[in-house]
Amino acid sequence: MRKTDHHYQNTYRRKLLDKIESLKTQVFSREDLTRSHTNQEQLRLNRALKTFVEQGHIIKISHGLYAKAMTIDLPNGKHKIILRDSFESIAMLALNKLGIQWEYGSAIQAYNRGETTQVPVVFSVKLHSRFRGTISAEGRSVVFEGEINAR
Repeated sequence: MRKTDHHYQNTYRRKLLDKIESLKTQVFSREDLTRSHTNQEQLRLNRALKTFVEQGHIIKISHGLYAKAMTIDLPNGKHKIILRDSFESIAMLALNKLGIQWEYGSAIQAYNRGETTQVPVVFSVKLHSRFRGTISAEGRSVVFEGEINAR
C-alpha cells in the first residue's frame, strides 16, 4: 500500500464514513454526503463509495442511492453483507427519498385488508409518478405493477 493511499483512507474516507454513520436515515444519496459538484470531489466520492461497498459498510440499492449495511458471520466461517433493516423498509425509504408517489401493490393491499391469508412473497408497489430505475439489494428487487415505469 502506498503512503498516499493510507493517508487518503485515514482522512477523507474516515470523515465520509463518520458522516454516513451519523445520518439518521438508513437510505442516503450522494447529495447527502457532499454539496460540491466539482469533478475532483465527485471522483473522490465515487472512489470512497465504491470502497465502502466492497468493504460492506454500504449497499448500492439504486442509481445514486445507498443503504447502510452490516456484515454477519456465518457458521461456515464466511461473511455476508446484509441491510441493517428489512428490504421492504429500505425500498419504501428509497421511493420516498426519490420523491416517487406510490402505494402498496395489489397482493399486499389484499393481505392487509384481510381478503387473503396468503402472505405476499414479493414486495410490489403501484407507482403514481414515473420512475424508470430499479431498487434492489440482497438479490431482491421491487416489482412495479402497471406500466408507469415503462420506457
